[in-house]
Amino acid sequence: MLNDHERETLLEIERRLLVDDPAWIVAFDATDRRVSRRRTFELTVHIVAMVFSVALTALLLAAHAPGPALFFAAVTGVLIWLIRRLRRNARPRTRLSGADTADPGGRATGPAQA
Repeated sequence: MLNDHERETLLEIERRLLVDDPAWIVAFDATDRRVSRRRTFELTVHIVAMVFSVALTALLLAAHAPGPALFFAAVTGVLIWLIRRLRRNARPRTRLSGADTADPGGRATGPAQA
């Protein structure tokens, strides 16, 4: 953690950089890159669920039950895929500038569609 003097020094450096080149400093805005507590919690839940799923699948395979093990692994994979897809669609799209851009899917985004 930074003490007050270091924090003030850092803020002064940021102010000078903002005056010199505003576009450059905005590209590295730390507040947009911080991981929220909610996101950290969700990531932890997903990791625990994955470890549980792998352990249960391994246990079923060790119990000579490959059918239920493969079924459980497939259902887990589909659920993970659906969760990721829904989360990706729920995220708001942000633009760095007002100019029209194209997303990876090839659809045009910009002021005309906003």
